[in-house]
Amino acid sequence: MYEHIQIAAETFSVGDKVVGSVGMGGLATALTVGMVAGIKEPKGAGKIRRKLDSNQASVIGIVAGTCYMGAGSIWTVGEGLSDGFASVFTNGGFGHAGMGAVSLLLGAVMYFREARPAAAAFTGILAAGVWAQSGGIWGLPEALVLTGVQSLGMA
Repeated sequence: MYEHIQIAAETFSVGDKVVGSVGMGGLATALTVGMVAGIKEPKGAGKIRRKLDSNQASVIGIVAGTCYMGAGSIWTVGEGLSDGFASVFTNGGFGHAGMGAVSLLLGAVMYFREARPAAAAFTGILAAGVWAQSGGIWGLPEALVLTGVQSLGMA
């Protein structure tokens, strides 16, 4: 009786891959498409099936931003945006401010302000790059995303 369950499980999980061969580039693309589809209002008579709220959009932005850094190639634009945003605060114009201060600033904006889903997703993408560079406790979201992606066999 249990042989059938084992055979069924083997057909769905081949080579420790839960969802097949996805890769970081594929995951970054899928997250970006899902994020845009969940944020953008449909034109005409079409109905949107699921609408992301602010919190969901920021979490997907953080996960997508982390995948952008892991994917490389065209996805390095997200890291460039994070670097440019952080340099506004760390280049001395605001006194001595490090990456931890920029991380704290982004965390405060995400916690205290409920932005529209598009702005929340963009803030999440920025935060992913800045938090990864800051290290310390700010690197925890990146570590969780990368560990989860690797444990599912997507990377």
